Amino acid sequence: MRAPTCVNSGRRAQQVGQARPALLAAAVGPLMMLIACSVSWRASGDPTPSSKLGPPAYHALWVDAFHDGIHSQDEIDQLVSTAHRANINALFVQVRKNADAYYLNSLEPLAPDIYGPPNFDPLRYLLTRAHASSPRIEVHAWVNTFYVGTRSPVYLFFGAGWGNRTSAGETGGYLDPGNKSVRNYTHVVLLHLAQRYDLDGLHLDFVRYPEGGNWGYSEAAVEAFNAAAARSGSPDPDDAAWEQWRRDQVTSFVRDLYADLSSKKRKLKLSAALIPWGAGPVAETDWQNTSAYSEVYQDWHDWLREGILDLGVPLNYDAAWNSRASGWFEQWIEWEKNNQLQRRIVIGVGAYFNYPEDTLTQIRRALARSARGINAAGVAIYSYASTSPYGTSDYYDDPEAASRLPRQPYAAGLGPSGLKRRAEQYNRSFWHLLTAPSSYNDPVVGAIATRPVFTEQTAIPVLPWKR
Repeated sequence: MRAPTCVNSGRRAQQVGQARPALLAAAVGPLMMLIACSVSWRASGDPTPSSKLGPPAYHALWVDAFHDGIHSQDEIDQLVSTAHRANINALFVQVRKNADAYYLNSLEPLAPDIYGPPNFDPLRYLLTRAHASSPRIEVHAWVNTFYVGTRSPVYLFFGAGWGNRTSAGETGGYLDPGNKSVRNYTHVVLLHLAQRYDLDGLHLDFVRYPEGGNWGYSEAAVEAFNAAAARSGSPDPDDAAWEQWRRDQVTSFVRDLYADLSSKKRKLKLSAALIPWGAGPVAETDWQNTSAYSEVYQDWHDWLREGILDLGVPLNYDAAWNSRASGWFEQWIEWEKNNQLQRRIVIGVGAYFNYPEDTLTQIRRALARSARGINAAGVAIYSYASTSPYGTSDYYDDPEAASRLPRQPYAAGLGPSGLKRRAEQYNRSFWHLLTAPSSYNDPVVGAIATRPVFTEQTAIPVLPWKR
């Protein structure tokens, strides 16, 4: 197959869904040609003087591509308008979910659910609208990194060799970071994106192994480990050297990407969605007992120490109504504030897990100083499409999950269409709760008063190493 060439940003919508086998095959070979196909980048100015904004802190919002937000001009207009009214100053918008693209200048096939005129580029349109907002709203391109789904062209084309496997041969939708070709391919795709759009940041999700700890057994990965360790056979999942080797492969990917981005797009901020499952660390030595370190081999504490991320965004998705989970939340955010090391932490809050008043309390706790007097760089809310247990299909489409919530009856006599309409109403009303004293009507307990957390437009923190 021929080597890939630079992609014309004027591709028409008819090309949605087309695979690029030439790119996929070439990913194991001449990568420099792709990397060399770059364009100049210009930073956008902020039309609002920082002196007119509140104290610096990220008030960020995740916007996933499985729901409304990025698919059309109308959705993007509504997103930017909502963000501005809610005093949101940064958007983490998903533009690669299953090795696809919500942007035209891509090395991978366009997502099939983009709606607009010929040559409509969702990401470029979002950047134009958000950057023209007063004050300017940052846009960070959220990308699924090693998770690509089992139906994506890259998985269908290379899944037999690139797909991650357990020691028993089970597969899933992840590519194996222990395979050098996987790291090279993903690096090129993400660098191409970063160089061709006026992004404020690139946000890595699924930059890790799948949960369970028994992954990484693609043939190429095992061969590479054995060559490095002078071994043979299949390593035991709990072998310390094998665990560290897998950890090193993820770190190597992040380090190499950060180095290239720092060289080619110096002001762009690299961030990552980080794992804080279960109980949080207290002492420094506790880090090695966390799920991030020992289960999914995401040594993000060391990434912050080394300075190969600009912003770490831990996914502190803990239900406030569960005493154990609430304790985990407090333990983790205290650790995160006190262990930002060479970089900064933005604390992720799972609104979809929590009733609105509890989400506001968690945001307030995330923005408060630690016992040592240290602030995080801000907070990020998950998500634009799911703002409470009443506002997410995780519950209204799953009666069993809904039955475990503390407030019952969850459905309040509503059928599927009524639950969906109620969800839309809750999601629309949530943004006002962020900015002004208000209340909402809970279907079980009635009116609940709320206190706001984003009472003014707030400046983006300045990262000294990005000036």
